[in-house]
Amino acid sequence: MARKLDAERIEQARHQSQRTDRREQEKQHIRETIERNRKGERKVTVIMPERKEYAYQEAAKVRVAAYCRVSTAEEAQAGSFEMQVQHFTSEIESNPMYEMVKIYTDEGISGTSVDKRKGFLEMIEDAKAGKIDLILTKSISRFGRNIVDILTTLRELSDLPSPVAVNFESEGINTSDGKNRLIISILSALAELESQQKSIAIKEGIRYRMQEGLYKFTVRNTIGYYRDYTGRVKIEPAEAEIVHYIYDSFVEGASVQEIADALTKQGIRSPKGMERWNSSTIRSILKNEKYCGDVLYQKTYTKDYLTHKSVKNRDVLPQYHWENDHPAIIKREQWDKVQILLATKQGRGHRQIGEIKKKFTVARVKTGVLRGYFLLDANWTKDEREQFIKIIESVNDLENE
Repeated sequence: MARKLDAERIEQARHQSQRTDRREQEKQHIRETIERNRKGERKVTVIMPERKEYAYQEAAKVRVAAYCRVSTAEEAQAGSFEMQVQHFTSEIESNPMYEMVKIYTDEGISGTSVDKRKGFLEMIEDAKAGKIDLILTKSISRFGRNIVDILTTLRELSDLPSPVAVNFESEGINTSDGKNRLIISILSALAELESQQKSIAIKEGIRYRMQEGLYKFTVRNTIGYYRDYTGRVKIEPAEAEIVHYIYDSFVEGASVQEIADALTKQGIRSPKGMERWNSSTIRSILKNEKYCGDVLYQKTYTKDYLTHKSVKNRDVLPQYHWENDHPAIIKREQWDKVQILLATKQGRGHRQIGEIKKKFTVARVKTGVLRGYFLLDANWTKDEREQFIKIIESVNDLENE
Protein backbone atom coordinates (compact mmCIF):
# COMPACT_ATOMS: atom_id res chain seq x y z
CA MET A 1 0.00 0.00 0.00
CA ALA A 2 1.38 3.39 -0.99
CA ARG A 3 2.04 6.13 1.51
CA LYS A 4 -1.11 7.83 2.82
CA LEU A 5 -2.07 11.02 1.01
CA ASP A 6 -2.26 14.42 2.65
CA ALA A 7 -5.94 14.82 1.80
CA GLU A 8 -6.37 18.24 3.38
CA ARG A 9 -3.45 19.77 1.47
CA ILE A 10 -4.43 18.19 -1.83
CA GLU A 11 -8.08 19.20 -1.68
CA GLN A 12 -7.16 22.74 -0.72
CA ALA A 13 -4.78 22.98 -3.65
CA ARG A 14 -7.35 21.54 -6.06
CA HIS A 15 -9.99 23.99 -4.89
CA GLN A 16 -7.60 26.92 -5.20
CA SER A 17 -6.59 25.81 -8.70
CA GLN A 18 -10.20 25.55 -9.83
CA ARG A 19 -11.03 28.99 -8.44
CA THR A 20 -7.98 30.51 -10.12
CA ASP A 21 -8.83 28.88 -13.45
CA ARG A 22 -12.42 30.12 -13.31
CA ARG A 23 -11.35 33.67 -12.51
CA GLU A 24 -8.86 33.70 -15.36
CA GLN A 25 -11.43 32.29 -17.76
CA GLU A 26 -13.95 34.98 -16.76
CA LYS A 27 -11.37 37.72 -17.24
CA GLN A 28 -10.43 36.36 -20.65
CA HIS A 29 -14.09 36.19 -21.68
CA ILE A 30 -14.65 39.82 -20.69
CA ARG A 31 -11.56 40.97 -22.62
CA GLU A 32 -12.62 39.10 -25.74
CA THR A 33 -16.20 40.42 -25.55
CA ILE A 34 -15.05 44.02 -25.24
CA GLU A 35 -12.63 43.53 -28.14
CA ARG A 36 -15.39 42.19 -30.41
CA ASN A 37 -17.65 45.09 -29.46
CA ARG A 38 -14.95 47.58 -30.39
CA LYS A 39 -14.51 45.92 -33.77
CA GLY A 40 -18.22 46.35 -34.41
CA GLU A 41 -19.10 42.68 -34.31
CA ARG A 42 -21.92 43.53 -31.84
CA LYS A 43 -24.07 46.65 -31.80
CA VAL A 44 -25.96 48.29 -28.96
CA THR A 45 -28.68 50.96 -29.19
CA VAL A 46 -29.13 53.26 -26.18
CA ILE A 47 -32.78 54.21 -25.64
CA MET A 48 -32.96 57.48 -23.69
CA PRO A 49 -35.98 58.16 -21.46
CA GLU A 50 -38.54 60.57 -22.85
CA ARG A 51 -38.96 62.33 -19.50
CA LYS A 52 -36.90 63.00 -16.42
CA GLU A 53 -37.61 61.32 -13.10
CA TYR A 54 -38.33 64.66 -11.43
CA ALA A 55 -40.67 67.10 -13.14
CA TYR A 56 -38.55 70.14 -12.30
CA GLN A 57 -35.67 68.72 -14.37
CA GLU A 58 -37.55 69.09 -17.64
CA ALA A 59 -40.27 71.68 -17.03
CA ALA A 60 -40.07 75.04 -18.76
CA LYS A 61 -41.35 76.59 -15.54
CA VAL A 62 -40.60 74.91 -12.24
CA ARG A 63 -43.20 75.35 -9.50
CA VAL A 64 -41.07 76.13 -6.48
CA ALA A 65 -41.94 76.42 -2.79
CA ALA A 66 -39.72 77.20 0.18
CA TYR A 67 -39.91 76.12 3.79
CA CYS A 68 -38.67 78.33 6.63
CA ARG A 69 -38.64 77.52 10.35
CA VAL A 70 -37.21 78.68 13.65
CA SER A 71 -37.74 76.79 16.89
CA THR A 72 -38.61 79.73 19.16
CA ALA A 73 -40.52 82.97 18.83
CA GLU A 74 -37.87 84.97 20.68
CA GLU A 75 -36.51 88.18 19.23
CA ALA A 76 -33.09 86.60 18.77
CA GLN A 77 -34.52 84.21 16.19
CA ALA A 78 -37.02 86.63 14.68
CA GLY A 79 -34.26 88.07 12.50
CA SER A 80 -33.16 84.63 11.35
CA PHE A 81 -36.72 83.73 10.43
CA GLU A 82 -37.29 86.92 8.44
CA MET A 83 -33.95 86.51 6.66
CA GLN A 84 -34.92 82.99 5.57
CA VAL A 85 -38.23 84.23 4.18
CA GLN A 86 -36.68 87.16 2.33
CA HIS A 87 -33.81 85.05 0.99
CA PHE A 88 -35.99 82.40 -0.62
CA THR A 89 -38.56 84.91 -1.83
CA SER A 90 -35.81 86.77 -3.66
CA GLU A 91 -34.21 83.57 -5.00
CA ILE A 92 -37.45 82.23 -6.44
CA GLU A 93 -38.70 85.51 -7.89
CA SER A 94 -35.35 86.35 -9.50
CA ASN A 95 -35.05 83.02 -11.33
CA PRO A 96 -36.90 83.09 -14.68
CA MET A 97 -37.17 79.29 -14.56
CA TYR A 98 -39.02 79.38 -11.24
CA GLU A 99 -42.69 79.96 -10.57
CA MET A 100 -43.49 80.89 -6.97
CA VAL A 101 -45.94 78.57 -5.24
CA LYS A 102 -45.68 79.73 -1.63
CA ILE A 103 -43.29 80.34 1.24
CA TYR A 104 -44.42 77.90 3.94
CA THR A 105 -43.43 78.89 7.46
CA ASP A 106 -43.43 77.68 11.06
CA GLU A 107 -42.26 80.27 13.57
CA GLY A 108 -41.57 79.27 17.14
CA ILE A 109 -42.19 75.56 16.46
CA SER A 110 -39.74 72.77 17.28
CA GLY A 111 -38.57 70.56 14.45
CA THR A 112 -38.56 67.37 16.52
CA SER A 113 -42.11 66.52 15.43
CA VAL A 114 -44.24 67.37 12.41
CA ASP A 115 -47.54 67.19 14.31
CA LYS A 116 -47.69 70.86 15.31
CA ARG A 117 -45.98 72.30 12.24
CA LYS A 118 -48.99 73.57 10.33
CA GLY A 119 -46.93 75.21 7.61
CA PHE A 120 -44.93 72.04 7.01
CA LEU A 121 -48.03 69.84 6.88
CA GLU A 122 -49.73 72.24 4.48
CA MET A 123 -46.68 72.13 2.20
CA ILE A 124 -46.63 68.32 2.13
CA GLU A 125 -50.36 68.21 1.34
CA ASP A 126 -49.87 70.68 -1.53
CA ALA A 127 -46.99 68.57 -2.81
CA LYS A 128 -49.17 65.47 -2.75
CA ALA A 129 -51.85 67.42 -4.61
CA GLY A 130 -49.38 68.05 -7.44
CA LYS A 131 -48.93 71.78 -6.83
CA ILE A 132 -45.16 71.71 -6.20
CA ASP A 133 -42.18 70.47 -8.23
CA LEU A 134 -39.29 71.61 -6.03
CA ILE A 135 -38.94 72.60 -2.36
CA LEU A 136 -36.14 74.86 -1.16
CA THR A 137 -35.04 74.97 2.47
CA LYS A 138 -32.05 76.30 4.36
CA SER A 139 -30.80 73.05 5.83
CA ILE A 140 -31.79 69.58 6.97
CA SER A 141 -32.16 70.85 10.54
CA ARG A 142 -34.68 73.48 9.34
CA PHE A 143 -36.61 70.74 7.52
CA GLY A 144 -36.75 68.71 10.73
CA ARG A 145 -34.83 67.28 13.68
CA ASN A 146 -36.41 63.85 13.82
CA ILE A 147 -34.66 61.36 11.56
CA VAL A 148 -37.78 59.20 11.18
CA ASP A 149 -39.94 62.18 10.17
CA ILE A 150 -37.32 63.51 7.75
CA LEU A 151 -36.68 60.24 5.93
CA THR A 152 -40.37 59.29 5.89
CA THR A 153 -41.34 62.64 4.40
CA LEU A 154 -38.60 62.55 1.78
CA ARG A 155 -39.62 59.03 0.81
CA GLU A 156 -43.26 60.12 0.46
CA LEU A 157 -42.24 63.01 -1.78
CA SER A 158 -40.02 60.83 -3.96
CA ASP A 159 -42.72 58.15 -4.32
CA LEU A 160 -45.35 60.54 -5.65
CA PRO A 161 -46.56 60.03 -9.26
CA SER A 162 -44.70 63.27 -10.01
CA PRO A 163 -41.83 63.12 -7.51
CA VAL A 164 -41.02 66.31 -5.62
CA ALA A 165 -37.37 67.11 -4.95
CA VAL A 166 -36.05 68.93 -1.89
CA ASN A 167 -32.95 71.11 -2.07
CA PHE A 168 -31.00 71.64 1.17
CA GLU A 169 -29.04 74.82 0.58
CA SER A 170 -26.44 74.69 3.37
CA GLU A 171 -25.47 71.08 2.68
CA GLY A 172 -25.62 71.50 -1.11
CA ILE A 173 -27.78 68.38 -1.39
CA ASN A 174 -30.70 67.71 -3.71
CA THR A 175 -32.87 64.64 -3.12
CA SER A 176 -33.29 64.08 -6.86
CA ASP A 177 -29.78 62.61 -6.81
CA GLY A 178 -30.09 59.09 -5.41
CA LYS A 179 -26.45 59.15 -4.34
CA ASN A 180 -27.34 61.65 -1.62
CA ARG A 181 -29.66 59.33 0.30
CA LEU A 182 -26.99 57.95 2.60
CA ILE A 183 -25.62 61.43 3.27
CA ILE A 184 -29.13 62.69 4.07
CA SER A 185 -29.66 59.81 6.50
CA ILE A 186 -26.41 60.59 8.30
CA LEU A 187 -27.06 64.34 8.45
CA SER A 188 -30.63 63.73 9.65
CA ALA A 189 -29.32 61.58 12.48
CA LEU A 190 -26.83 64.32 13.38
CA ALA A 191 -29.63 66.92 13.36
CA GLU A 192 -31.65 64.80 15.78
CA LEU A 193 -28.61 64.24 17.98
CA GLU A 194 -27.92 67.97 18.02
CA SER A 195 -31.52 68.61 19.06
CA GLN A 196 -31.20 66.08 21.88
CA GLN A 197 -27.97 67.68 23.12
CA LYS A 198 -29.56 71.14 22.98
CA SER A 199 -32.56 69.86 24.92
CA ILE A 200 -30.31 68.48 27.66
CA ALA A 201 -28.32 71.72 27.85
CA ILE A 202 -31.46 73.87 27.97
CA LYS A 203 -33.00 71.74 30.73
CA GLU A 204 -29.83 71.95 32.79
CA GLY A 205 -29.79 75.72 32.36
CA ILE A 206 -33.44 76.03 33.37
CA ARG A 207 -32.96 73.87 36.47
CA TYR A 208 -29.94 75.91 37.48
CA ARG A 209 -31.97 79.13 37.22
CA MET A 210 -34.79 77.50 39.19
CA GLN A 211 -32.36 76.50 41.93
CA GLU A 212 -30.93 80.02 42.08
CA GLY A 213 -34.33 81.73 41.90
CA LEU A 214 -33.55 83.31 38.53
CA TYR A 215 -36.06 81.46 36.37
CA LYS A 216 -38.98 83.50 35.02
CA PHE A 217 -42.20 81.51 35.23
CA THR A 218 -44.89 82.18 32.67
CA VAL A 219 -47.87 84.34 33.64
CA ARG A 220 -49.69 83.87 30.34
CA ASN A 221 -52.68 82.06 31.87
CA THR A 222 -52.15 83.18 35.47
CA ILE A 223 -55.01 85.58 36.08
CA GLY A 224 -54.06 88.61 38.16
CA TYR A 225 -50.43 88.90 37.07
CA TYR A 226 -48.43 90.24 34.14
CA ARG A 227 -44.79 90.99 33.38
CA ASP A 228 -43.67 94.52 32.62
CA TYR A 229 -41.06 95.50 30.04
CA THR A 230 -38.26 94.63 32.48
CA GLY A 231 -39.65 91.13 33.03
CA ARG A 232 -40.81 91.78 36.59
CA VAL A 233 -44.05 90.26 37.83
CA LYS A 234 -46.73 92.88 38.47
CA ILE A 235 -50.29 92.69 39.79
CA GLU A 236 -53.10 93.42 37.34
CA PRO A 237 -55.60 95.25 39.61
CA ALA A 238 -58.77 94.38 37.67
CA GLU A 239 -57.94 90.69 37.50
CA ALA A 240 -56.78 90.69 41.13
CA GLU A 241 -60.38 91.53 42.07
CA ILE A 242 -61.47 88.27 40.46
CA VAL A 243 -58.88 86.33 42.46
CA HIS A 244 -60.04 87.97 45.71
CA TYR A 245 -63.64 87.14 44.82
CA ILE A 246 -62.76 83.47 44.31
CA TYR A 247 -60.82 83.13 47.57
CA ASP A 248 -63.33 85.12 49.64
CA SER A 249 -66.27 83.16 48.25
CA PHE A 250 -64.63 79.84 49.00
CA VAL A 251 -63.76 80.81 52.57
CA GLU A 252 -67.34 81.99 53.09
CA GLY A 253 -68.63 78.54 52.14
CA ALA A 254 -69.26 78.53 48.39
CA SER A 255 -68.24 75.45 46.45
CA VAL A 256 -65.87 75.63 43.50
CA GLN A 257 -68.76 74.87 41.15
CA GLU A 258 -70.89 77.63 42.68
CA ILE A 259 -68.03 80.10 42.24
CA ALA A 260 -67.55 79.01 38.62
CA ASP A 261 -71.26 79.38 37.90
CA ALA A 262 -71.36 82.80 39.57
CA LEU A 263 -68.45 84.12 37.49
CA THR A 264 -70.02 82.75 34.33
CA LYS A 265 -73.35 84.37 35.18
CA GLN A 266 -71.65 87.71 35.86
CA GLY A 267 -70.02 87.66 32.42
CA ILE A 268 -66.44 87.42 33.69
CA ARG A 269 -64.18 85.62 31.23
CA SER A 270 -61.86 82.82 32.32
CA PRO A 271 -58.03 83.10 32.27
CA LYS A 272 -58.07 81.66 28.73
CA GLY A 273 -60.79 84.06 27.62
CA MET A 274 -63.63 81.54 27.72
CA GLU A 275 -67.15 82.70 28.56
CA ARG A 276 -67.79 79.72 30.81
CA TRP A 277 -65.79 78.88 33.91
CA ASN A 278 -65.39 75.33 35.17
CA SER A 279 -64.71 74.00 38.64
CA SER A 280 -61.22 72.72 37.76
CA THR A 281 -60.12 76.26 36.89
CA ILE A 282 -61.38 77.57 40.23
CA ARG A 283 -59.66 74.74 42.09
CA SER A 284 -56.41 75.42 40.23
CA ILE A 285 -56.52 79.09 41.24
CA LEU A 286 -57.24 78.18 44.86
CA LYS A 287 -54.26 75.78 44.95
CA ASN A 288 -51.83 78.06 43.10
CA GLU A 289 -49.07 79.18 45.46
CA LYS A 290 -48.23 82.13 43.21
CA TYR A 291 -51.18 84.07 44.64
CA CYS A 292 -49.54 84.25 48.08
CA GLY A 293 -46.26 85.39 46.53
CA ASP A 294 -44.49 82.02 46.39
CA VAL A 295 -43.48 79.92 43.41
CA LEU A 296 -42.91 76.17 43.16
CA TYR A 297 -40.70 75.25 40.23
CA GLN A 298 -40.71 71.98 38.28
CA LYS A 299 -44.23 70.80 39.02
CA THR A 300 -44.05 69.15 35.61
CA TYR A 301 -41.24 68.12 33.32
CA THR A 302 -40.76 67.06 29.70
CA LYS A 303 -40.14 63.33 29.55
CA ASP A 304 -39.40 63.00 25.83
CA TYR A 305 -37.58 65.70 23.88
CA LEU A 306 -39.22 64.53 20.64
CA THR A 307 -42.86 64.69 21.76
CA HIS A 308 -42.39 67.62 24.20
CA LYS A 309 -45.18 66.16 26.32
CA SER A 310 -45.20 67.39 29.91
CA VAL A 311 -45.96 65.02 32.77
CA LYS A 312 -46.48 65.66 36.48
CA ASN A 313 -43.35 65.51 38.57
CA ARG A 314 -44.18 62.73 41.01
CA ASP A 315 -40.96 62.62 43.05
CA VAL A 316 -38.89 62.10 39.92
CA LEU A 317 -37.01 65.42 39.83
CA PRO A 318 -36.26 67.96 42.58
CA GLN A 319 -38.64 70.88 43.06
CA TYR A 320 -37.69 74.38 44.18
CA HIS A 321 -40.07 76.34 46.42
CA TRP A 322 -39.23 80.03 46.66
CA GLU A 323 -41.10 82.13 49.22
CA ASN A 324 -41.94 85.81 48.70
CA ASP A 325 -40.77 85.62 45.11
CA HIS A 326 -43.16 88.30 43.82
CA PRO A 327 -46.04 90.53 45.01
CA ALA A 328 -48.85 88.56 46.64
CA ILE A 329 -52.51 89.05 45.74
CA ILE A 330 -53.81 86.91 48.61
CA LYS A 331 -52.54 87.19 52.18
CA ARG A 332 -50.65 84.14 53.30
CA GLU A 333 -53.05 83.52 56.21
CA GLN A 334 -56.02 83.33 53.86
CA TRP A 335 -54.14 81.17 51.36
CA ASP A 336 -53.14 78.73 54.13
CA LYS A 337 -56.74 78.58 55.33
CA VAL A 338 -57.95 77.75 51.83
CA GLN A 339 -55.43 74.90 51.56
CA ILE A 340 -56.73 73.45 54.83
CA LEU A 341 -60.32 73.71 53.59
CA LEU A 342 -59.36 71.98 50.35
CA ALA A 343 -57.55 69.17 52.14
CA THR A 344 -59.96 68.45 55.00
CA LYS A 345 -63.42 66.97 55.16
CA GLN A 346 -64.78 70.49 55.46
CA GLY A 347 -63.13 71.27 52.15
CA ARG A 348 -64.82 68.26 50.59
CA GLY A 349 -68.06 69.50 52.07
CA HIS A 350 -67.53 72.75 50.20
CA ARG A 351 -67.29 70.87 46.95
CA GLN A 352 -70.49 68.93 47.60
CA ILE A 353 -72.64 71.80 48.80
CA GLY A 354 -74.62 71.86 45.56
CA GLU A 355 -75.70 68.23 46.09
CA ILE A 356 -76.43 68.75 49.80
CA LYS A 357 -79.18 71.23 49.00
CA LYS A 358 -80.94 68.67 46.82
CA LYS A 359 -80.90 65.74 49.25
CA PHE A 360 -81.18 67.64 52.55
CA THR A 361 -84.29 66.66 54.58
CA VAL A 362 -85.51 67.61 58.06
CA ALA A 363 -87.47 65.37 60.47
CA ARG A 364 -89.30 66.64 63.57
CA VAL A 365 -90.19 64.51 66.61
CA LYS A 366 -93.98 64.41 66.86
CA THR A 367 -94.52 62.40 70.08
CA GLY A 368 -92.91 61.69 73.42
CA VAL A 369 -90.80 63.83 75.70
CA LEU A 370 -88.79 65.11 72.70
CA ARG A 371 -91.87 66.27 70.87
CA GLY A 372 -91.13 69.41 68.89
CA TYR A 373 -87.40 68.77 68.65
CA PHE A 374 -85.55 68.24 65.37
CA LEU A 375 -83.35 65.26 64.58
CA LEU A 376 -79.68 66.16 64.12
CA ASP A 377 -77.18 64.03 62.20
CA ALA A 378 -73.79 63.99 63.97
CA ASN A 379 -72.03 63.54 60.62
CA TRP A 380 -73.27 66.83 59.20
CA THR A 381 -70.64 69.39 58.30
CA LYS A 382 -70.66 72.99 59.46
CA ASP A 383 -72.32 74.07 56.21
CA GLU A 384 -75.03 71.45 56.66
CA ARG A 385 -75.67 72.50 60.25
CA GLU A 386 -75.95 76.15 59.20
CA GLN A 387 -78.35 75.15 56.47
CA PHE A 388 -80.33 73.13 59.02
CA ILE A 389 -80.62 76.16 61.32
CA LYS A 390 -81.95 78.25 58.44
CA ILE A 391 -84.62 75.63 57.78
CA ILE A 392 -85.60 75.58 61.47
CA GLU A 393 -85.87 79.35 61.50
CA SER A 394 -88.06 79.29 58.41
CA VAL A 395 -90.32 76.67 60.04
CA ASN A 396 -90.61 78.74 63.24
CA ASP A 397 -91.47 81.81 61.20
CA LEU A 398 -94.29 79.91 59.53
CA GLU A 399 -95.62 78.67 62.89
CA ASN A 400 -95.57 82.19 64.35
CA GLU A 401 -97.57 83.67 61.47
